[in-house]
Amino acid sequence: MKRRDASRYARWSALLAFTLAAITGGIYVQRLWVAHREKQNAPAPLPQNEEKQFTTLHFKKVEGDRTIFDLEASKSTDLRGEDISLLEDVKIRVFGKNGDRNDVIHTQSCRYAKTDGSIQCDGQVQFDLESAEDAARTAANAAVKPNIIHIDTTGVTFERATGQAQTVKPVKFSFPSGSGDGVGAVYHSEQGQLRLIRDVHIQLQPAPDTSAKKGTTLSAPVEMSGSSLEIDKVGHTVDLLGPATAVTSGQQVTAGEFTLLMGAEFRAQTLIAAPGSLNQQPQVKNHGAKGDSTLHADKMTAHLSPQGWTSRMIAEGKVQGTSPTGNLQADSGDMEMWPVVNQAKLLTLHGNVHVDGRDAKTGTTRSLASNAVQLTFAGGRAGVANRVTHAETLERGAMEWLDAGGIRSKLAGDKLALDFSAQGKPQLLSATGAVQSQREIPGHPTQTATSATGVAQLSAAGDWSQITLRGNVKLQEAERNAEAQQAVFARAAQTTVLTGQAMVRDAGSETHAPKITFFQATGDIEAEGPVRSTDFASKSTSLQMSPVPANLSADHMRANSKTGRAVYTGHARLWQGASVLESETIELLRPTRILNATGNVRAVFPQAPQPGAAPGSAPVWHISSGLLTYWDAEDRAHLEKNVFVQSADQKMRSPQLELFFTRTGADKQGSGGSSQISRAVGTGGVVVEQGDRRGTAEHGLYTAADEKFVLTGGTPTLFDPVEGTTTGRELTFYRADDTIVVDSGNGLRTLTKHRVQK
Repeated sequence: MKRRDASRYARWSALLAFTLAAITGGIYVQRLWVAHREKQNAPAPLPQNEEKQFTTLHFKKVEGDRTIFDLEASKSTDLRGEDISLLEDVKIRVFGKNGDRNDVIHTQSCRYAKTDGSIQCDGQVQFDLESAEDAARTAANAAVKPNIIHIDTTGVTFERATGQAQTVKPVKFSFPSGSGDGVGAVYHSEQGQLRLIRDVHIQLQPAPDTSAKKGTTLSAPVEMSGSSLEIDKVGHTVDLLGPATAVTSGQQVTAGEFTLLMGAEFRAQTLIAAPGSLNQQPQVKNHGAKGDSTLHADKMTAHLSPQGWTSRMIAEGKVQGTSPTGNLQADSGDMEMWPVVNQAKLLTLHGNVHVDGRDAKTGTTRSLASNAVQLTFAGGRAGVANRVTHAETLERGAMEWLDAGGIRSKLAGDKLALDFSAQGKPQLLSATGAVQSQREIPGHPTQTATSATGVAQLSAAGDWSQITLRGNVKLQEAERNAEAQQAVFARAAQTTVLTGQAMVRDAGSETHAPKITFFQATGDIEAEGPVRSTDFASKSTSLQMSPVPANLSADHMRANSKTGRAVYTGHARLWQGASVLESETIELLRPTRILNATGNVRAVFPQAPQPGAAPGSAPVWHISSGLLTYWDAEDRAHLEKNVFVQSADQKMRSPQLELFFTRTGADKQGSGGSSQISRAVGTGGVVVEQGDRRGTAEHGLYTAADEKFVLTGGTPTLFDPVEGTTTGRELTFYRADDTIVVDSGNGLRTLTKHRVQK
């Protein structure tokens, strides 16, 4: 290398070294300046127990690919010598195990324990509970009102491992349809559930009714209280544990627990009251002007309108209701309510239903029983009494009345319908299908009746005033029964009126008539014609002119079941075997077996046959008079007023006549056979005719056994066209051989024997 080149390289090397040294010095000076500036701008020195300070803290809990919750603090400060960090502006966003939550817990300061992951927040803490669906809807449309449950409390502890937040401090909360408070709370982030520990109060606010007219009274809020509360935002439920109480204007509900089913906007839609773990049966109490009414059941469900009133109420299990005017019970009940006013509109009861009422003034009670009953109410207006307008059974039912006198009445049918007056008083009860009625009067046999339909008119006191049965009516009272197409029972008059092919029957008789009336108080029975009766043969209670039933007919009949007396008037007629009796009036006295006939009496009686006579050869007597009395027990009849008796060839007239009967085929006691005339005794001026013969006397006796007439008294006289006129103290003539025996007082003589007709 040349010397000149070496010098040049040396100069270049020195220049490069100087340049590098200058650059290195400049960098060092710059760093010193930056360090100085940072020291000036740095915060105050850390306290002795603090180690580090971070600008943010962020951690999350993840299971699989799903984030359960996410915690973020804008500032985190570690404490020297402790596993604790101070967090500021803490926000915990909870998504839940299913990712359906968007809950946010927010506070200003907390203490974070690194050992167990718990976070203690002593200051104010806010919870905003919202579903992911609601959050997405709000984010997409700013006009949508957020559906958030907001909670304010203090002293909250959040456990990182479980995602659970809790406090023992007072809690206040609000949601779109209400607000409340309690003491202590536990929040489960995985399920999105909140529990208030004790002393819970809730106020449900009705939604504004945009359709309501101006000046309409707004629905009052519902005040609720309980021992604890569970809110499930995902499941849209709120459980209020008891003793739980809900109070509205004029109504109070208590139960072992309440469950509120919330709508999409977390407004209460359904309230379920149940006994819960306390086994406290739900009860609804209504305050009315006439007193409180209560309703009990094993479970009650109230469906609430958005405006806050109850639209429907369902009661299940051992339903019992009480009110100042009555009680009810059923296995279940379903009540539809009038809007706004919280008044019943339609109540349907199912299973062993009993609805009882009582009139305080009269003491009369009434009871409606069925397996299903429906009641309709006239309410719907605030401040106006909500009265029942209609009640009906959906299955077979019975209405029963019991008055202060102990008289029990009952009307049953496949369906009952009860209409009420404008004042809410029962007015008309209709029964259809296999109708049955029953009446029990102390000291009297039970009265029963059946028909196709029935209608009961009711008094203001609620008891029946008149019951009308129609269609194939059948009645029964002890041994007496009756049939008709219609029966009308009048309470005040104590009468039963049968019309339309009416028939009444007892052990001794049967009567048919278009109309038959029973008088309960007196025992009278009245039949309006044409009347036809049959008096059955009986040794103790009926006439026995023949061993066959006695038949009677008339325009009218009046009888008495207590005395056994029966009077037939207007074309009265009796026939029994061969005996026939007609008159204007026929009176039967059953206990004494006496018959009285008055007014234009006409009768036909058979005469006792002579010994050895052929059967059916005995003559028949036709009798007329103004009055006839027959004593069946004595086999005797008495006739008065223009008595006239006629057989085939004999006639007898007298003012009075006694007929004596014998019974053919009678038993040893002389009863059971047919009554036949054996003797006739006329008094008061007797006229006897036999063929051309004519006899007169004060007294006349006819005996059927020997077919003879005996005339006595006065001047007995016998006129014969052949023998002329014969007189004597006693005249006897025989029909069989025309023999006339004259007793002149000086002995007997026979005037004619074997009379020969010319």
